[in-house]
Amino acid sequence: MTVEPTLTPRKPSLLALLPLLLATTIAGCGSWWLPRPHKIDIQQGNLLDVSAVEQIEEGMSKAQVQDKLGNPLLQQTFRPDRWDYVYSLNRSGEKPVGERLTLYFDEGRVTKIERNDIGGKR
Repeated sequence: MTVEPTLTPRKPSLLALLPLLLATTIAGCGSWWLPRPHKIDIQQGNLLDVSAVEQIEEGMSKAQVQDKLGNPLLQQTFRPDRWDYVYSLNRSGEKPVGERLTLYFDEGRVTKIERNDIGGKR
């Protein structure tokens, strides 16, 4: 007479369920613990020196302006009497920063100056 072993179902132990419990808990917390990809700073346009911008006055010639500020980023084909100096900086995780200086010319001389937030000034 041979006795065959009988298998009784075992109750899962708490130790066996611990990895599953831990994985579910971490997944529910989001991905704050995962490394994030590096994002580079993106600079575009003309970085304007505040002291040079403040030297620009109405009545200056195009050559004088170009000597102080350099070449404009935008020279419109159909409006050669308008020069735009534009700068933007986009840093990872921060609001983009933008500066703009627009100069209007009449007969080669500055007639109007529009500026927006150059060097943190308005």
